[in-house]
Amino acid sequence: MRRTLSLLGAALLVMTGCRQFLDSKNLNNNPNDPSTASTGPLFTGAQANLYSQIEGQLGRTVALWVEAFSGQASPFNNLSLYSYGADDYLNNWSRVYGGGGLIDLRTIEQRSLAAGDSIFAGQAIVLEAIQISMAADIWGDIPYAQAAQPTVYKTPKVQPQQAVYDSLLTALAHATVYLAASGPTNAGAQGYDNLSGVANSTDANNPPAFWTAVANTLRARIFMHLAARLGASAYDSATAAALAGIRDSTGASDFTSVHGTTAITANVWSDFQSIYAGDLVAASTIIGIMNADNDPRLPAYWIPGDSGYFGTPPAVVPADPSAATNLSNARSAQAFPQPIVTYAENQLILAEAACQLHSGPQALTYLNAERAAAGASAIGAISLQAIMNEKYVALFQNPEVWNDWKRTGFPTLVGTPPRRLTYPISEREANPNTPADGARNWNDTGPVSSNCG
Repeated sequence: MRRTLSLLGAALLVMTGCRQFLDSKNLNNNPNDPSTASTGPLFTGAQANLYSQIEGQLGRTVALWVEAFSGQASPFNNLSLYSYGADDYLNNWSRVYGGGGLIDLRTIEQRSLAAGDSIFAGQAIVLEAIQISMAADIWGDIPYAQAAQPTVYKTPKVQPQQAVYDSLLTALAHATVYLAASGPTNAGAQGYDNLSGVANSTDANNPPAFWTAVANTLRARIFMHLAARLGASAYDSATAAALAGIRDSTGASDFTSVHGTTAITANVWSDFQSIYAGDLVAASTIIGIMNADNDPRLPAYWIPGDSGYFGTPPAVVPADPSAATNLSNARSAQAFPQPIVTYAENQLILAEAACQLHSGPQALTYLNAERAAAGASAIGAISLQAIMNEKYVALFQNPEVWNDWKRTGFPTLVGTPPRRLTYPISEREANPNTPADGARNWNDTGPVSSNCG
């Protein structure tokens, strides 16, 4: 990984997608060099890096492929039809490791533990788990154990996807222990933490509780990613983790991005809309599901066209452009807090797991609790499709819906998107350990089914 972990990684935080929150008060040292940057700015940079992954090109691609949006102009219409270049996602790959990725996060963890600050280490592990699990979801087998030591391992070995998931589950379990630490040295990220105590007022006086709940919801998410392989044991483990996860139905304890109201601090979707407004419009799949449910989130997500909420098939331009439904002003706002790990996801993991364990009444209870929190009416009959369609809507603009579709086959899509990204060609040239591309990752065995008992 000579290029991706050194040259590209060093440049990432000065690129457009990663510039949020790196203001002068936090940048007394070079944030792109963990050997010189202080720990706090490294953590702020890691958060900004994560936001760019969720909200930027990767997030847009998934939103197109799962038919939340339809691309109307090049290159987005081509992307709607699954056409992309061999190095189009090299920056996303690089951000996993350099410039706010794994290298910086491991530096934070090591420094924090050496200073006796277990809470700060636990917070960094949670961010690491999000970044690395997302990379394993997308590419399958990836460098991990050796990837955080670029001066030692110039071409790090690639680990199997299942080994990466297992390591992350162990790391998150350790994080929950670290986050429970007490004593004067356990201060945590404090003012460098853009998540707890800023956007999440419920946990303003207790950031460790916020991060612990997020860690447990992430563990539940990873167990669901293993479910097609492990079966009932994965659903049992996901349930146990989710019961300790985010349970605040108000949304005040959700893990969201934090943004400002200037061009350099804005949500990346807002930046995109300001330049490419109209190039992505609402797709027929999500609008069909939401219209059929008379979903109360329609005005929160969308601006209707002249004939109401109208969905466009992938890469199809409406005969009457005034009919197109566009992203709402709220979701396009510079300061919009993008949901990343939420109560809704946690609750719907519980619903899916209960369904797969043939506990239909319990699954319906979990599903309707989430719907009530979203302002939607209760439904009377439970099914895996009902749960996953609700999760598809609730996790709008979150890349996790791609994993849900691969695992369950829901929602029912017009097309058949790729099930993984190919490795960037530049990475393949730089690291001979990069494996051959396959059509599916290890955990992707095809849709599972259930009658919810």
